[in-house]
Amino acid sequence: MRQEDRLQLLISSHPSLSFVEKFLSAHVEAGLYLVGGAIRDALLGRPMHEVDFDFVVTHLSTDVLERWFTARGKLNLVGQHFGVYKFLPDGFHSKDTEWIDIALPRTERVSDGSLGGYKDFNVQSDPNLPIEDDLARRDFTINAMAFDVRTKQLIDPLDGQTDLAHKTLRAVGNPTERLSEDLSRMLRGIRLAAELNFVIEEKTSQAIRLLLPKLNLQKEVEGKLAYVVPRETVGIELAKALSRNPVRAIKELEMHHAIHELFPEIHKQIEQTSRYLAPLQETVPGELTIVLTLLLRDLAIDKVRQTLTFTGLDTLARGSAQRTQAQVVVTLIGLLQEKTPPTDIDKMRANEFEKRYFNEKGLLFLRCLDLLGHTDLKRAIATRRKQIEDRWLVDHDESIAPLLSGQDVLAHGVPAGPDIRLWLEHVRDLQLDGTLMRREDALHWLEQQLNQKSPS
Repeated sequence: MRQEDRLQLLISSHPSLSFVEKFLSAHVEAGLYLVGGAIRDALLGRPMHEVDFDFVVTHLSTDVLERWFTARGKLNLVGQHFGVYKFLPDGFHSKDTEWIDIALPRTERVSDGSLGGYKDFNVQSDPNLPIEDDLARRDFTINAMAFDVRTKQLIDPLDGQTDLAHKTLRAVGNPTERLSEDLSRMLRGIRLAAELNFVIEEKTSQAIRLLLPKLNLQKEVEGKLAYVVPRETVGIELAKALSRNPVRAIKELEMHHAIHELFPEIHKQIEQTSRYLAPLQETVPGELTIVLTLLLRDLAIDKVRQTLTFTGLDTLARGSAQRTQAQVVVTLIGLLQEKTPPTDIDKMRANEFEKRYFNEKGLLFLRCLDLLGHTDLKRAIATRRKQIEDRWLVDHDESIAPLLSGQDVLAHGVPAGPDIRLWLEHVRDLQLDGTLMRREDALHWLEQQLNQKSPS
């Protein structure tokens, strides 16, 4: 299939882009170009992780553009700074469909005094600007292509197709200048190299290593210090890289000194223990929580929390595919640092075993033990888990409904307070161990015990 045919198929196959033909018919003088990552991924024949569509409109005034799109859906200007509109066609909901970027072609000039923040640009939109000028301001050649939707021609002034074919990530223009303009591009480059399994071109790689110490620059904003590269931006790029190709991401982060700058405590561990990162070499895509647990495993718990905040990994919004469950990471590291002897597993109270190991967190912990080579402890936990699962006929991802509730204990005359929890824990021990299998048996046992002794 020709490249142009592949791109045309991409547009025609997405219902949210049904406005395209109508737009072209209504504005014969206008140009409409698909740009950015959608082109890159389509030409590589790979599924898009986020179905983001970016369009550039030429030879059309903002008034006409706004009027036409507003009549056909929701249109929001994402800050006067960039002059980019977010469009959601009628009939689609933001829960199911990504907003579509609509922009006029624009040039950018770094603002005076810029330290490399992604907003530190003077942006000039011009509907008559050639699309090639718009592409020239972009970060990497593989992101600097456009598909002319009207003529169905691929526009590639910076030879991004060659870099795609050679699996090479190359900055547009002078790498040091391009990355200095927006320091977050360094992490985006590392993430793309990991995600696509590309090699970063040598001059671009050198520029990243040169500039990476600036990733933690701060500036004064309204009397307070703020990072030039927002921590949320850092967190998003790290999470995507470590989730999509963790082995390659760790390699790129270490090679470009990002471990040193973003995880300084881990850098010290690596210097002291040559095989510290070895367990991470067996992780697979989608194991972000596992990767972070193994990466931070030797840090004190307060340092773990500080590191997750410093790197922005605990700032991602709920619902984000890259959201880091910071508390789960902290809990898993705490369990690892306890160094529980395998012989203690069978002696552990059943309800305590359940809290630690009998849930999704428990499965994650077993995976960590496997990667760290702690086979005896893993076997002991897995064996007891299986005994409980088989007894109650549940799968790994199913919970076991309790036989009694706090209301049951209250109804038997136990006053509200800590004794309620103690009685419930006793019942839970017996339930998980198989001594009590029915609610009626649990109620009878409780009545007998309450007539004899306290739960403590």
